[in-house]
Amino acid sequence: MVAYRSLRVVTPPAVEPVTLTMAKLHCRVDTTDDDTYITNLIVAAREWCESFTGMAFVHTELAIRFDSLPEFFTLPRPPMAADNTATPVSITLTALDGVTSVVSTATYRVDRFSKPGVVRLANAKAWPSHSADFNAVEAKWWAGYSSDASAVPQRVKNAILMLVAWWYERRMAADQAGLVEVPMGVKDLLGTVKWSFY
Repeated sequence: MVAYRSLRVVTPPAVEPVTLTMAKLHCRVDTTDDDTYITNLIVAAREWCESFTGMAFVHTELAIRFDSLPEFFTLPRPPMAADNTATPVSITLTALDGVTSVVSTATYRVDRFSKPGVVRLANAKAWPSHSADFNAVEAKWWAGYSSDASAVPQRVKNAILMLVAWWYERRMAADQAGLVEVPMGVKDLLGTVKWSFY
């Protein structure tokens, strides 16, 4: 299996796992003065939690790049989205002259139910020939539990709310008393869903 060169977000989530109303209630804020700040904290907390768990929570379009196509490869940030696209993975090749082509979906199989998802050659098929070059191959797919927050585990939502409240109350890089950067409860909650290869 070949390691991918880069992972990028093509289309970010349309909604966040927790709402501004939920975050303000958790932070015990009853004014609108800090609405923009809290909204930004929600995004940052979700991004931190996704990075910590190695997952995507709400439908997000992602892309990875390779120099050449391996026999099979895994798709980071599980779970793969199951209901928002007829083509679960799109693969594009870029030749040395800059011309791009899309690989036929008949060439490969996608296991969207594994964690993480896996793309491999279909039986008796071969990848189309192409000039190996830096980032010449791009694979795109959608990841996340659902298009809204309904399927996001409650423990993930609670972890995001805890992190928002922690950052809202402490606007320094770390807690001055104990030099704590992230409350233990956040990592404890996320540890129950965290994905790893092992």
